[in-house]
Amino acid sequence: MEHHHHSCTHCACNNPIITLLKDELFSPENFAKLPTQKAAAKEEQSQPFMVTGGTIRPMINGSVETVPAIGFADGYVVATGTEAEVYAFMQQNHPGFVSRELPEGNTLLPGLIEPHVHLVPTAILMGWADVGGFNGQELREGYDIASVSEIIRSGVAKLTTNHWFLGAGIDPALMPLQKNNKELITIDIDLLDSINDTAPVMLISASMHTLYLNTPALQLVWDNPANFHTLNGYFSFNEYRRQTKGQLQQAAGMDPAMQTIPPLQKAAMFLKSFIYLKEIFDTANSRGVTFMYDAGMTDGLKSLLDAYLAVNTATVRIGAAQVCNEIKDAEQLPPFTPPTDYKNVYISHVKVITDGSNQGLTAYQSEPYLCNPKDNYGIYNFGGKDDTKPQQPPVDFEALMEIIIKKKGWPVMIHANGNLAVQFAIKAFQEFIPRPVTGVRHRIEHCSLTTQDDLNTMKQLEVSPSFLIGHVGYWGYAFQEAIFGEKSSMLDLCNSAIKAGMQITLHSDNQVSPLGPLRMMEQSVTRRMEADPKRGILNAPERITHEQALKAITYDAAWQCNAEQWTGSLKVGNFADFVVLQQDPLTMIDPYMKMRNIGVLETWVGGSLVYGSTVSQEVSMA
Repeated sequence: MEHHHHSCTHCACNNPIITLLKDELFSPENFAKLPTQKAAAKEEQSQPFMVTGGTIRPMINGSVETVPAIGFADGYVVATGTEAEVYAFMQQNHPGFVSRELPEGNTLLPGLIEPHVHLVPTAILMGWADVGGFNGQELREGYDIASVSEIIRSGVAKLTTNHWFLGAGIDPALMPLQKNNKELITIDIDLLDSINDTAPVMLISASMHTLYLNTPALQLVWDNPANFHTLNGYFSFNEYRRQTKGQLQQAAGMDPAMQTIPPLQKAAMFLKSFIYLKEIFDTANSRGVTFMYDAGMTDGLKSLLDAYLAVNTATVRIGAAQVCNEIKDAEQLPPFTPPTDYKNVYISHVKVITDGSNQGLTAYQSEPYLCNPKDNYGIYNFGGKDDTKPQQPPVDFEALMEIIIKKKGWPVMIHANGNLAVQFAIKAFQEFIPRPVTGVRHRIEHCSLTTQDDLNTMKQLEVSPSFLIGHVGYWGYAFQEAIFGEKSSMLDLCNSAIKAGMQITLHSDNQVSPLGPLRMMEQSVTRRMEADPKRGILNAPERITHEQALKAITYDAAWQCNAEQWTGSLKVGNFADFVVLQQDPLTMIDPYMKMRNIGVLETWVGGSLVYGSTVSQEVSMA
């Protein structure tokens, strides 16, 4: 049987939990149990007001220039300019308005943007114990297998009868490197049994494409009658255990385990999603976020988000890209129409997922990874069994792109991490974009390993990159020491992309890395490797300026998401979506580990205060 390495993971863009359990989690019976009554919420809709003082940067057309005053009314920006100009406008058009003066140092900006997240999949897994490598927006101190072991043992001690210990976020690439900093730690059934061999334990990797089981859990999977036909290629449990080592990968390996989770625990994953969605949105607001773009929407996920928004007041604006990885799905797409009027969970891209993750050793590369297993080039999702290591874009990938771009006219977000996957994406765009048109918003997601020639070609095609900048800050040390070596200098070429004339964005891929545009801004400005004991800088020439980074998390992020006509800047006519920070991120001389911690004093969406000392809002829950 084919077996991939323990780190064989994809990114959050391709969440197998949702795929494998879609019929169970998104059943009519579960939807019927969700609340339908609108939650009581304290609306903080303000009367018209103007703001002066402090620092006001409306980011109009991406400019960081300041204005002395700004006016808001009816949920929109209505005036910007000098204090006298805005006062006169408000007096004439919105009599009874109030004035507010920001203290010196406080800074008003457009609401910050997360242009690539995964809302429902993250919420679904938030009920599992956190065995990941993050504490807030920082790497968890002392994160290693010993600390994870303590979490597992503590959780097992609290288990009720017939329940499993379920842990999410395990990440060998954030743990101390092994063998003179050349290898990632191996997590397998023997290691988990050494932690606990009495209760069922199952962990899912941070990138959500590998399950790790101990012997009691794997035995239950083997004994489950529903898995008889799936596992009949193994002659005995001992063989199943020996071949898999408790490392279950890809849908074929993971599905039997997911089906065996006790029904009550699976149901809870869905039914508690409202609580965790609110927690996601509250966290986003507390970090200044007013807009989130879901980079992996399906009909089922949208139905759950719609159900949540039907009973809970939206505190962020939401756009999305529709996943489409099969010809039949592409053929069913309607012709693309650019969004004009904002509505929650609007769709303005098609998402195509071509490879895996760099830290998971499944991003598709032109040469093998330096660490074990040997001769591992990663995984390309197209090509099939007949061509597992394609050297040119596979026919089925090109056929999919032709339908989406040429026949249906949709902007495409292509998930491509490895350098060969990026090159395949570029070649497909070259073939199917006959006349590049500015503003179509084709994107390459993560776009991790590139060359200057790649970026120049992307610019010619009007294709822009969105960088998972945590690759540099959080995983850069592992990439440099164990995974890529010198090739890590190709990672997230932010400055080169900007010099090529491109509009770039920075994203979290949450839950792969924590929410936080200010943190992402900091990592792009400093490029410090946070796991490196010496806090070295990964490819210093690719650092960008504070101003460029701010543009990437506001105006350019809105532009990439087809949303600049509503948000991303505070031009007249845009929504009153803004944030008040304790200090100006553009004036920080030494931003490392500081910019991410700038105090967010207030977050406003459509003229309503959604985060701040006076906000009080409850979520409806069954």
